[in-house]
Amino acid sequence: MSRTLETIVQQVHLPAGMAGPDKLSFDVRCFVLPVAEGIVLIDTGLTGSIVEIELALDRVGAGWSDVSDVVLTHSHPDHVGGLDVVLSRTTGVAVWAGDGESDAVVPGGLMRPAAEGQQIRGLRVIRTPGHTEGHISLLLEDEGLMFVGDTVGVMEGIMVRPPAPFTADPAEAERSLWKIAHMSPDRMVFSHGPELPDAGSRLVALLEEPSAAS
Repeated sequence: MSRTLETIVQQVHLPAGMAGPDKLSFDVRCFVLPVAEGIVLIDTGLTGSIVEIELALDRVGAGWSDVSDVVLTHSHPDHVGGLDVVLSRTTGVAVWAGDGESDAVVPGGLMRPAAEGQQIRGLRVIRTPGHTEGHISLLLEDEGLMFVGDTVGVMEGIMVRPPAPFTADPAEAERSLWKIAHMSPDRMVFSHGPELPDAGSRLVALLEEPSAAS
């Protein structure tokens, strides 16, 4: 199997009134990451993601039997919708999530707490609460690559905070953004939107805008 990160991209369309006065469309991303001892799925996308995940596994020369771990950044449905089907295709997979996110795990999964600093197949768990109570980010240390989940995203090429209606604690979310900024990862991978060059500087600029939460 190659070490190539595979990204599964799905589209979300929200009606007016759900996340503001206007209709909102955006993508949601989950990831297939080959590691030394298996495959890590980072989130499982929307319900119906299974075909795209299977194709991504095939692209890295893997199958369902190679999936060793599922790590959930948080419990929102666009990130865990495919979990039940993933669990039906795998055997003995470990499912990881931060404190407060366990309700997202379908019965039958082996739930494991993902604590600050813990190592999961080369990924270091970074607690980044605020968007949800137990939201986590993940740092692939040997590559300086951080999966930031929904702490921050990209829309139309611009780094943005998640919509306020979907953020449980804005002040805590802002502290988590500063935490990521101070860590200065070489690259950031977003659950919403494509990777951006010079993401660290863009994040600092976003945080220094007058509209930033106190």
